[in-house]
Amino acid sequence: MSKQSQATGLLLPSREALLWGDSNLAFVVAAARLAEDAGYDSVWAGDSLLARPRGEPLTLLAAVAGATTRVMLGTAVLLPLLRHPLSLAHALATLDRISEGRLIVGVGPGAELPGTHLELGALGVAGKRRVSDMLSAIERCRRLWRNEETGIELQPRPLRPGGPPIWLGGSGPRMLRLAGSTFDGWLPFSPTPDAYASGLRAVREAAEGAGRDPDAVATGAYLTVAVADSPQKAAGELDVYMRTYYGVPAEVMTRAQACHAGTIETAAEWMAAYRAAGANHLVLRLARPSLTDYADTIPALLDIARSSLTAR
Repeated sequence: MSKQSQATGLLLPSREALLWGDSNLAFVVAAARLAEDAGYDSVWAGDSLLARPRGEPLTLLAAVAGATTRVMLGTAVLLPLLRHPLSLAHALATLDRISEGRLIVGVGPGAELPGTHLELGALGVAGKRRVSDMLSAIERCRRLWRNEETGIELQPRPLRPGGPPIWLGGSGPRMLRLAGSTFDGWLPFSPTPDAYASGLRAVREAAEGAGRDPDAVATGAYLTVAVADSPQKAAGELDVYMRTYYGVPAEVMTRAQACHAGTIETAAEWMAAYRAAGANHLVLRLARPSLTDYADTIPALLDIARSSLTAR
């Protein structure tokens, strides 16, 4: 197990605010404030332009930064290819300054889906080499933050020397190697705790091979959870959520993503299994087929996550 401290984050309902809240993005900022008051360690925002529309995450997190004082602010995950690297470096540096160093940049290349190619095509960006192009964009951001590009002096530079920590989402062999050798953290969808443990071994082996301390790579896990009085009701809520969010049944999404539908007790045991597999920072997405009572559920979800610490 890593020496990192245990943490719990909330994925903010930026897409849900469009699906069920008439694009009320103030609801998202209010949810972040409630999460901080409840005791969460971090709040996160997803990214999509056309495939799964939502509020632009860096803009949202800037508003969240002004509404909070303690929680870390993360992207889960940002798609760098939707932005020019110079503009991306500028926006991230600005957000790191606004938040006084509370930013974590989770990134990914985008899934191999028609919607991904639609987004990139609309921007005139080629999508055939998404991982390589993402790596190039991230490395350029880091060079700009270090003031290492001739003829360009980006201001402001991030609050932290070298920029905010960058975590990589993804579980394929190449992504696991990159998470260990190049990135500051790993934030996958791993559909089972065993898959997570296996991936983490590969990440740590890659870190050792690159001469890095494996324990220095932050270990996150992106978990989607539906909780109700009965497993059947929770399963129904998860299915409605996934069909609305992605357009496919829950049984399809659970093959690729970490999802759980059950009672408070089973959800705590499930989260505990990911912590036992090495996940130190759980990023929780609350699967509810509406925003009704969402605010009341924020502290309840944290209570479940905290009970998972003793359920191991």
